[in-house]
Amino acid sequence: MNILYIGSSGVLSLIPFQKLLSSEHSVTAVGVLNPIVLHDKIIALENSSLSLHADQQNIPVIDLSQPMDLIIEQCKKISIDIILMSCFGKRLSEEMVALAKLGCFNMHPSLLPSYRGPEPIFWQMKYGSEAGVSWHLVTNDFDAGDVVKQKVVILDDGASYQEISDAMADEGASLMMEMLTELSIANLSVSPQDQALSSYYPYPTKQDFVIDISWSSQHAFNFMRATEAFSYPYFCEIGNHHYMLDKALDYDNNDNLQEAEVSGNTLNIPCNEGVLIATFTGKL
Repeated sequence: MNILYIGSSGVLSLIPFQKLLSSEHSVTAVGVLNPIVLHDKIIALENSSLSLHADQQNIPVIDLSQPMDLIIEQCKKISIDIILMSCFGKRLSEEMVALAKLGCFNMHPSLLPSYRGPEPIFWQMKYGSEAGVSWHLVTNDFDAGDVVKQKVVILDDGASYQEISDAMADEGASLMMEMLTELSIANLSVSPQDQALSSYYPYPTKQDFVIDISWSSQHAFNFMRATEAFSYPYFCEIGNHHYMLDKALDYDNNDNLQEAEVSGNTLNIPCNEGVLIATFTGKL
């Protein structure tokens, strides 16, 4: 099967792409926004650059920031049976989607229809929801097309954002291969998303980094560990006191405190269930 693969930097794009390279399928081109080109070679500032890895495999890279007529012209020069997308935040034109004979599919790191939007990992961790990954048909509305593959992803306690992304990408890549196999034998089933159950969340802001002591200590610990890469301080209200937290150190769901305990720059925080242990940088 001939595939146009569209994505960006990061493991959520790169790991499925690497899975394709070791398969019987052919990636005929890769689409990204604004690849950096120097002396006719693509360069990158990070190891997880999709465009760099494609260039190293001598796979044509299409700059999707170009005018649409130029993009379509380049796409028509290659064979495209299917378009696969992961971690690409720009809407594709109907003309471009129509180039894929067997359809255009996107990987989204949540259990759709929940947590549509650009940063689903953050919100799944904030609300302590079951995590997962979905493949769906691309439509005019972001993340709203029929679901073709979906799986719960079990996360380790204290997993970092990178570790969560790795786990999502690995499961998503496996689902992708199942999807391609079913497509090749015309045996792919689809499930419309229940719009009544859908939810959408934007990029988080600093106001979203509040630790709610009505959570369990495990929930608070996992949220802080997962979102540490955003480099925002966390805010926590305990009684009449407001604390600015830095890093989650540990938690104990079996412990119980009536009020916060301070030891140096470490704060033991009473939660609805258990105690969260975190460093703090100030009391507001």
